[in-house]
Amino acid sequence: MSTFRFKHFTIQQSNAALKVGTDAMVLGSLCHWDDPKHLLDIGTGTGVLSLMCAQRFAVPTVTAIDISSDATSDASENIYHAPFKTQFTILKRSLQEFEGNELFDAIISNPPYFENSMKNADDQLSLARHTDSLSFEELIEHISRLLTINGVAWIIVPEVAETKILRYSKRFYLFVIQKTKIYGKPGKHIRTIFALSKIETRTLEKEFTIRTIDGDYSSEYKELTKEFHDRRL
Repeated sequence: MSTFRFKHFTIQQSNAALKVGTDAMVLGSLCHWDDPKHLLDIGTGTGVLSLMCAQRFAVPTVTAIDISSDATSDASENIYHAPFKTQFTILKRSLQEFEGNELFDAIISNPPYFENSMKNADDQLSLARHTDSLSFEELIEHISRLLTINGVAWIIVPEVAETKILRYSKRFYLFVIQKTKIYGKPGKHIRTIFALSKIETRTLEKEFTIRTIDGDYSSEYKELTKEFHDRRL
């Protein structure tokens, strides 16, 4: 059985196509809300982001959705065994079909990100990785639909998608309140994390580097994730 052990919970990931990776670790550690009440995890996969947020914020309710039954199977098991008091709801549902009974003041997503690239022979892996099932435009449109007026949504995307996220956010009346450029190594920009809101403020721009030029984890990465990793990096 494939597992990833965190300090306070364990992720079983034998079914989900995408396993726990650095993108989730960084997004789940960098996101921030002030006393969130209702969180939506779009494309939950193994449930890792839902559990990271439950640990950090003690959010009362989390709704986690995914289009893959394999993913929701893993997420359900991981959440069932988690020690948090959060009330979790796991749904096999696409974002386009999801109709929440209420809006969310906190939204998080590590969405599919490959566009116009070679598909994997594994259908579930392609579904998880490629934007065919959820385009960036659809992601932003539905975040705007489901976010409260005072809510904040956090997403992580490849650096090449920055321009699209900015364009779609403007189209659907969302403002970028924070933009964090993620560097795999110094000078190698690989991802960008956006914080989106319906209230316009000055964009806070940050940078974060995961590894040193020698390939070791950076001191800032070790500090950021120290409450999650169950071993010393």
